[in-house]
Amino acid sequence: MTRDSTRVLSRLLLGLATAWLGFPAATAVAEEETPGWLVPLIGGKVHLDARARLEIADFDTLEQSEAATIRTRLGYETGAWQGISGFVEMENIAALSDDAYFDGVASPNGKSIIADPEGTELNRVFLKVEREEFDTRFVGGRQRVKLDDDRFIGNVGWRQNEQTLDAVRLDTSLGIDGLSVLYGYVWDVHRIFGDEGPPNRRDFDSDSHMVRVAYTKFSFAKPVLFGYFFDFDNSVGNSANSFGVRVTGDVAPLEKWKFSYQLSYARQVDAADNPVDYEANYYLIDGKLGYAPLGAIGIGYEELGSDDGIAVFTTPLATAHKFNGYADVFLNNGGPRGLRDLYVYVAPKLPFGLKGKLAYHRFESDQGDNDLGDEIDAVLSRGFTKHVNVLAKYAYYDSSGNAPLDRWRFWLQTELKF
Repeated sequence: MTRDSTRVLSRLLLGLATAWLGFPAATAVAEEETPGWLVPLIGGKVHLDARARLEIADFDTLEQSEAATIRTRLGYETGAWQGISGFVEMENIAALSDDAYFDGVASPNGKSIIADPEGTELNRVFLKVEREEFDTRFVGGRQRVKLDDDRFIGNVGWRQNEQTLDAVRLDTSLGIDGLSVLYGYVWDVHRIFGDEGPPNRRDFDSDSHMVRVAYTKFSFAKPVLFGYFFDFDNSVGNSANSFGVRVTGDVAPLEKWKFSYQLSYARQVDAADNPVDYEANYYLIDGKLGYAPLGAIGIGYEELGSDDGIAVFTTPLATAHKFNGYADVFLNNGGPRGLRDLYVYVAPKLPFGLKGKLAYHRFESDQGDNDLGDEIDAVLSRGFTKHVNVLAKYAYYDSSGNAPLDRWRFWLQTELKF
């Protein structure tokens, strides 16, 4: 961000804050004396999201990293005028000691990677137009986009600097109850590393499209059809077209019992200037059985296919931490040989408002069926009022010798939201 743009943005935020702080006095003015377009501006809402985190990472053959960071977001959401509203949000990530870990942007220092570089940026700024009579919403600008389970498009919300998209997005029901149709165009991807560091970690220059159609009125299933057409000028190896279907649903055969499932399939082919000619498949099947007094158990299988070891099914805009283990070993989907992940998990009902989950993953390559090791993950959290949450999380990956290094990660964090 240039000095001039920073100065303009600072003045805008100052003006918004002044308007908000002066709102009680402004309400004393007769409504007919206030221009209509000004009412939502001075009657908006301030958003604050602060997250303090200690993360420890230890990779075999590398030094242990310890990152004590705090992420702060301050935003302002206007009220609506004629269905038009706006939002602006700044984000800052600060570290207690930036040389105590490798952030993925600075030069490697022999320490294990923790992908939370320091920085300040304009996280979101967008204009939204909503028309209830047509059940249609348009959002244009820098925005957070999370679709379905975040496997194809997410905000990478686990990292301190989230991923946002410079995009236009149109959502509509076309007047059909239960139908949801989305079209979006993305011209810039603001990734978690920002526009610094190695070229493969910088923001994407994009000429990409997203199309999604969902229907929610079936009692036992919610089907989704999607097509994501990714074209990245500065990351041509991630340029690909993916077409797929996803179905989720719940069945309650007995009182206090519930079975939940999710099924996904997609086909991917190279696109635009991708130098590799390939085709690959994606599969996900997950089933969870819950009994209200005790909790739930589940089992799943995910496959990120390989085309004869030439290329893997890519998901460059995914919230990858959510999949294939919390240790973040397979953020590259297993590399050209692909990945298969068989996992089981238990989410017991805990006392004192606690929520927890324990999972086990068994990994192998899609091409060659090579053993890639296994992983154990655990997470425990508790909310205190609707504004505060405390979380502890642990992941241990045991390599088979055919895969990346052994590693473990631990997190302790608290988050405050208003």
